[in-house]
Amino acid sequence: MKSVVLLCVFATSALGHPARPKTVPTTRVTGESWLNHLHRAFEETSMGKTYRLGPSFDKGSQETHAQPPQLPADARRQALALRGSDLYRLNCWGCHGEFGLGAPPEINSVINPTRATSTQLVMKRMKGLGMDMSRADAAQLANESKAALLQRLHKGGTDMPAFPYLNDPEVDAIVNYLRLLAGIPGAEKQQGLVKESSVRVGEHVVKSTCHICHNAAGLNPDPQQVFDGTIPPLNTLTTRVSLPEFEQKIRSGAPIMMGTPPSLLRGRMPVFDYLREDEVADAYLYLTLYPPDWGVPDPPSPAIPQKQAASDMAAAEFTIEPPNVVPRSDARDLNIILLPVTAALLITGGLWFTFSEIRRLTAISDRRKTLVLGRVSAVQDASSLEEMPLEPSPSNSTAAAEIADFVTDAAFEREDYRTFESSWFSRLIEREDKAA
Repeated sequence: MKSVVLLCVFATSALGHPARPKTVPTTRVTGESWLNHLHRAFEETSMGKTYRLGPSFDKGSQETHAQPPQLPADARRQALALRGSDLYRLNCWGCHGEFGLGAPPEINSVINPTRATSTQLVMKRMKGLGMDMSRADAAQLANESKAALLQRLHKGGTDMPAFPYLNDPEVDAIVNYLRLLAGIPGAEKQQGLVKESSVRVGEHVVKSTCHICHNAAGLNPDPQQVFDGTIPPLNTLTTRVSLPEFEQKIRSGAPIMMGTPPSLLRGRMPVFDYLREDEVADAYLYLTLYPPDWGVPDPPSPAIPQKQAASDMAAAEFTIEPPNVVPRSDARDLNIILLPVTAALLITGGLWFTFSEIRRLTAISDRRKTLVLGRVSAVQDASSLEEMPLEPSPSNSTAAAEIADFVTDAAFEREDYRTFESSWFSRLIEREDKAA
């Protein structure tokens, strides 16, 4: 009984501990965006969104950007000490939010799966359900839950991308910070530091946040295509905008040229104000040193068409609204419904016609059989009369001669009757066929 209950409570637990590399080399970002991989439009998801937008833009004024100070080139390559909270912010915040609660039902909370990794909380949970559990059993379940959590980080899930670029110390730091968010006793003592280069920090930002919506490579869209919903690829970013423009767009928001004729509009991209200025600069440095590409011989997938109408995009208005999921309407859906209904009607009609024909032909066959049997019976009766012996009567020779003459006449008349009966029977069958 205990095993059944534990299986229900920890159904997502996986056996085994995935092997994690101690070090992972820095690599360029490749392939299509995660949204394109899921065939999901930007307006249909909460992934990579903060629901924070930049300030309004006055059409009458000239576009200006605050020029953040440039970091020295040597400073960008110095080793940095990051906590688990920093790695969570760089890799997880964009989808799961500041406190790990996610955006259900699309994005699940990470709190309960993390609490399941604590032996103490597992025992407390079972006690609350009225069941006592030994510490050894609780520890086994906690280890299985931790293995499941680590596997989800490395291999992803149905809607969650994988994070194969995370190394062993980074994963441990993120998990320890998740334990702190989940309120596991003693988690505050497990927080440590991980040394990272500036390029490595930029890799975290680009692969975990930017690549959710942006393809790694592709053609740069024109203003009208951007207005229609095409999301620019990452490989053209460093040639389209400067570092100061990039930093302001990411952290504060900035209008972009959209539509025909091109005009400054706020666009759809949210503001990631939880990223520090130097972290955004690291992302720009990473894209410069490791230019994105597709990494596969297949041509790029077409961008998922966006559903936000042009009339819904105000040039100077900034309002935060939840994503608007518009139900799809396509003639193909109607065809999908009509085809099986039509096929069912045709099959039903065919079966009804076949059954009716079988009944009609059976009735005709029965009538023919009755007529034939009646004719055979009449012929047999006539034959029996012809073959019946006549006992001679010496006292009435004249009567015998008359009977012989009658039999001869009867035989002649019977042949005429058979000819008449055959023609009548043929006409009757013909009338029956026409009537049917």
